[in-house]
Amino acid sequence: MSKQAITIKDVAQRADVSIATVSNVINGTRFVSEELQKRVRAAIEELDYRPSAIGRGLRKGRTYSIGVLLPDPRNQFFQIVAQGIEEQAELHDHSIWYCNTRDEPSREREYISMMEGRGVDGIIIAPSPGGRDSIRSLQERRVPFVLVVRQIERFAADQVFADSITGAYEATRHLIALGHQQIGLLTGVREIQTFKERLFGYQKALQDHSIPFEAALVVDAYSHIKEGCEATRHLLENTDITAVFATNYPMTLGALKCIREMQIEYPGEISLIGFDDLDCTSILHPPLTVVDQKPYDIGCMAGKLLFDKIESGSSKRQESQLIKIPPRIVVRGSTAEPSPRQRR
Repeated sequence: MSKQAITIKDVAQRADVSIATVSNVINGTRFVSEELQKRVRAAIEELDYRPSAIGRGLRKGRTYSIGVLLPDPRNQFFQIVAQGIEEQAELHDHSIWYCNTRDEPSREREYISMMEGRGVDGIIIAPSPGGRDSIRSLQERRVPFVLVVRQIERFAADQVFADSITGAYEATRHLIALGHQQIGLLTGVREIQTFKERLFGYQKALQDHSIPFEAALVVDAYSHIKEGCEATRHLLENTDITAVFATNYPMTLGALKCIREMQIEYPGEISLIGFDDLDCTSILHPPLTVVDQKPYDIGCMAGKLLFDKIESGSSKRQESQLIKIPPRIVVRGSTAEPSPRQRR
C-alpha cells in the first residue's frame, strides 16, 4: 500500500476499530479507552498515516494557522519572541504566517486584511505607532488576537510585554549607584508606548536620586544601528556624559560601533548599558551590561493566550489580560565607576 493511498479507513481496519474511534483518538474529541488508543496509535505508526490538516480544519472550521506581525525580523529580539510563539504553535499543531510591518500602519492594515483573507485562526501583533484603529477592527470582527512586546494604553485586549519602566529605572539606578550623573539616553520612536515608558523610567530614577533631568542628554536614535551610532557620537562630542544607556538592541550595537570608531575605551572612558541579552552581549570584550527583557518568555506567553482563545472558541474575554514580564539587569564588564577625569 502506497503512502498516498493510506486513509483513516485503512487505520481503522488495521486497528480493528471504527473510523469514529480513530477520529476521536486523533482529535481528542471523545473518551477512548487506553487499550484502543494504543491499537490506533500503533496502526498509525505502522502505516505512517498523516492526518490531513485541511480535512481536519474543514471539520472544525479552522485553518490550523496563525498570523504573526512583527516590525523588524532582522532584530534578534523579535526573532527570539518568534521562537517562543513557534513553541506554542507546534504544541497546538499550527503553522505560522510571518509578516514584516516595518512599523508602518499602512502595511500593518494590509497584512491584517491578508491574514483575515487566509482565514487564520488568530493573530499576534507587535503594534506599530498609530496602529490602534486597524487592530480595533479585529475586535469588531471577533478575530482572536494578542498584542505582544508593545502595549497600547487604554485598549481592551490581551497584551504581553516587558515591564519597560522597571527595566529602564533599574538600568539607570545601576549607573547612578556607580557614580554616574551625566547619563546619555538613546531612545526609539517616542510615539511607541515602550519607549515612552523607558524614558519615564530613566527620568524617575534621576528624580529619585535628586539628579536634574537634562533634555539635551536624550537623543532620538529610531531603534536602528546607524542612528544609534550617530546619536552616540552627538552625545560624546557635544555633552559631558560619562555613560550611555541605549534602550533597545540595535541602538546598543550602534552605540558600541561609535565608541569603537572613536577609539574610546569602555568602561574606562565611558560606561555602556543596553537592552536585551542576546547572542553577542556576553561574548564581546568587555561583555555588555544589559536589561534582559526575556523575549522568549514574552513570545511563549503570547502564544498561550492566543491558543487559549482559539481553543475556547471565543475572541473576547470578560477582562483583558495585561501581562508584564519582569526584566532583570545582567551586570557585566561594560559599566564601571566614572574615572577621575570623567568626574571633573
